Amino acid sequence: MAASNTNTRPLELELLCSKLEADFGALISGIGDTPAKRRSNFFTQALAAFVLCEAAGASPAEAIEASIDGQHDHGIDSVWIDSNYTIWLLQSKYIDAGKGEPDLGDVSKFCDGVRDFMAQRWHRFNDRLQAKSAALEQAMAHKLCEFKVLLVHTGTAINDDRRALFADLEASYNRTAPGSLKCSAYGLTTLHDLHTAGQSTSKINANIELADFGQTDHPYRAFYGRLAASQLAQLWHTHQDALVERNIRRFKGSTSVNQGLGQTLANEAEHFFYFNNGVTFLCDAIKPVGLRDTTRSKGAFRVEGLSIINGAQTAGAIGRHDAAHFDANPAEVMATFICLDNAPDTFGEQVTQYRNRQNAVDLQDFASLDERQIHWRQLLKMAGIDYILKHGEDDLPASDTCFSISDAAPFLACTITANHWADFLIAAKSDQKKLFGRTGLVASTHALHNAYEKLFPDSLTARKIWRTVQIGRLVRQQMLGRSKTEADPGNLGAEYLQSKEILRHGMWLVLHVVFIRWPLQNGSGLQLSAAEMSELSIAVDQLAQSLVQVVQAQVWGKQAESVFKNRSDCQNIKDRLIVALGQRK
Repeated sequence: MAASNTNTRPLELELLCSKLEADFGALISGIGDTPAKRRSNFFTQALAAFVLCEAAGASPAEAIEASIDGQHDHGIDSVWIDSNYTIWLLQSKYIDAGKGEPDLGDVSKFCDGVRDFMAQRWHRFNDRLQAKSAALEQAMAHKLCEFKVLLVHTGTAINDDRRALFADLEASYNRTAPGSLKCSAYGLTTLHDLHTAGQSTSKINANIELADFGQTDHPYRAFYGRLAASQLAQLWHTHQDALVERNIRRFKGSTSVNQGLGQTLANEAEHFFYFNNGVTFLCDAIKPVGLRDTTRSKGAFRVEGLSIINGAQTAGAIGRHDAAHFDANPAEVMATFICLDNAPDTFGEQVTQYRNRQNAVDLQDFASLDERQIHWRQLLKMAGIDYILKHGEDDLPASDTCFSISDAAPFLACTITANHWADFLIAAKSDQKKLFGRTGLVASTHALHNAYEKLFPDSLTARKIWRTVQIGRLVRQQMLGRSKTEADPGNLGAEYLQSKEILRHGMWLVLHVVFIRWPLQNGSGLQLSAAEMSELSIAVDQLAQSLVQVVQAQVWGKQAESVFKNRSDCQNIKDRLIVALGQRK
């Protein structure tokens, strides 16, 4: 049996290291008397350069030149002055395991170094820092000068004793100039956020006009009115799916509802406003621009951070037409713009959920609002794997580099071993929508009312999701392949279940046992290795043969499909199957 690997490095760290090597591998040389030390020192220097580029706006050349790492650096690895007279002081610590924290002694040395730096005791530092002393003194004399003290590390925590050192440092220098010195710790999570932020879609800003508009300011600001379909079409043509990034669904193409929207736009454009529910936008800011119309018959607005959270199908249907169509067939849609600039952090998600619950929405659609799902999707995308959360008309087909949340859920269901494992297994086989049950959306009396939380816990990783899918696909393919070729003994009585039916309907139970006895889903690589696939293939053949023998050892009095949809039957077969595996060893 393959043991789980508890020492696996986080995928976030592996991807970050790949970026550091790509961006700085030819520019920074690690120092040390062994390859391991040179590698660690390279990443230490590259981490500091990466943060200065992503968080401080330095160029790669400036970030590299900022390094003072070496003897007599006094615990400070990089020093840089930005254009706003902010002086960045960084200590960088590369932790290869991707967990833990820098040593207390190193953090204490860093804080002592900052104190000497603030006192301009340049003689205590190396030549690389002393060469910057004139520029530093000039910046420190400026009235706008501030200091950012960053502990950059690839661990996961900072304990209170380290935080206390930073708190004392802040208190020492902020008494006379509050806020002039700020200490922060950038662990692996923050570094990954910086990494993904550099690849994320930029925010959408637009000028829009509303007819007969209204507004409310309490408790949160919102504007509403009639929006010309031509404006919405232009937004869709320009931004496509980025416009519905916050929505639970993308444009689904030629569904019956969307075909109806298209027919109305083509034949009764003047009635579209009356026939359609409208579109809801969230935005970071919205403000009137230009001359004010006291009658509110028409208003112009500048909207920033724009996203559709309800009405993706309306926007997509309108976006299928070009501007010339709406010149000849003017249409309008009811539009609401809800501003989040003074709303609680969770308010946008609440608005999205409640606005979409008024229409027919699959439970699966709400998963696209889960920040963990977005994190896993971004992480896998960076590793070259497409993880589809929201289905649309242009979805990529399932492949060796693409899968969807609807692919993952039934395979993850087979990893459940605690109470109600059979309910998860049966849902994976016969009603996969139940696997997205969530507290508050499904009655608490239902066995799978919190299935989504069980399948996608905080402890789940992007690597485990993708490995689980790969295992599930291999087992399914092999079991279904055997079901088409498996032959029964010539003397098998008519009252016994046929092997092809046992294999076809018992596939999910076999997968469940695979995850228990051969937990390759916990492996260290993102992709299954050839050795792992070979091991898995042998295990499936062994399980398939044992499954047929176990099931054909008795008469069931019902079809195979019914057997594998019955909780007690599944438990019975699983127990006997595990015993059979033990006897074969």
